[in-house]
Amino acid sequence: MNLDATLPLPNYRRASERWPQAPALLQYHEAISNCIAGDGHGVVEHVKSFIECVCITILGEFGEPLPSSGPTSTELLVAALKPLGLQNSRGASKLDKVLSAFNRLSDALSEMRNENGLVAHGKDGFLDVIEEDHARAFLHTGDAIVGLLLNALEGKQPNLLFTREPYERFKHLCDRIDRSVGIEAEVDDEGGGPMLVLSLSIFGRTEKLELRIEPSRLLYGIDRTAFVGVLTDAPDTLEEGDEDEEEEPVEHTATPTPQPEAATATEPPAVVVVGEYSGVFANLRDGLRAFVVSEGINAAPNDELINSLLATAESNSGVDWQTRENLRARIKVGFRRVLGKEGIDASKITDASERLLTWLKVSAPADTNQATQ
Repeated sequence: MNLDATLPLPNYRRASERWPQAPALLQYHEAISNCIAGDGHGVVEHVKSFIECVCITILGEFGEPLPSSGPTSTELLVAALKPLGLQNSRGASKLDKVLSAFNRLSDALSEMRNENGLVAHGKDGFLDVIEEDHARAFLHTGDAIVGLLLNALEGKQPNLLFTREPYERFKHLCDRIDRSVGIEAEVDDEGGGPMLVLSLSIFGRTEKLELRIEPSRLLYGIDRTAFVGVLTDAPDTLEEGDEDEEEEPVEHTATPTPQPEAATATEPPAVVVVGEYSGVFANLRDGLRAFVVSEGINAAPNDELINSLLATAESNSGVDWQTRENLRARIKVGFRRVLGKEGIDASKITDASERLLTWLKVSAPADTNQATQ
């Protein structure tokens, strides 16, 4: 099957360009483009996953939780439209018919996936080929649903605590802050190293807001190129005589070794990370933090919980983990143990772990499906 590469499907690209920091969207958009240019293998699954990923991203933008531990595509669509001001009013508005029609489109897409999807449900992808007309229907249906979501999102201000939108998108708000504060800066050399101290005088407040930040953290967050340049020139050892004045450094483990809680080798480990996790799921850190906070779970500033959840997911994943029930179960049990170590209410841990797994399954880039234990 060779689809026309010039098919008018603008909304997949709009979504991936709107959230360039959402790696799963970029992966699914690339997969859909490859389907159009190739034989269409997996097109239904990729379209469905793309829609679900957009819905979860929008929910994250507004700090809204998933509707359930294992939501359907239609449930995600309904939940994503709600904070955008589009929800069924039970007949009070003519818009209800339009929303119901889109819900039926989402249901139909799932049904078509179940019947015709080559990748889903263990079907052999080489037995038959999707008809070109069917593939076009899948693609246009998905594009229409994504377009509805993006158009409804225009003009809506997301929750600033959770949004992935770039700083530049909120220039009018940033200008308000810049006009309303005065800044005093100094360097604190006491302790283990220099610390930049910013004191902000805020219009209308008597107290000042004080921010303390290490030079390395400032460079890492604002200018990654400068961070790498300084790192290249910085000595990797202390000058002789300075070592006695420095405190013993804390050892950071970039990719931790799983530590099982019990002696049974088959029990899924819950990994606790000291330092910053840098494994295959590292790009999901910001999205996971927003999702965890939306679940009402306190994520400490040092991100130990976030790093531990990501490391636990990696240590329990394997090839095709997104489709293998036993690996997903291992990840879920690992999540429960990490949350338990954080003192989360035991009555909430099971549901929270289910929703975490659902979020991870939809948000993780396709190439993490090749992760090995």
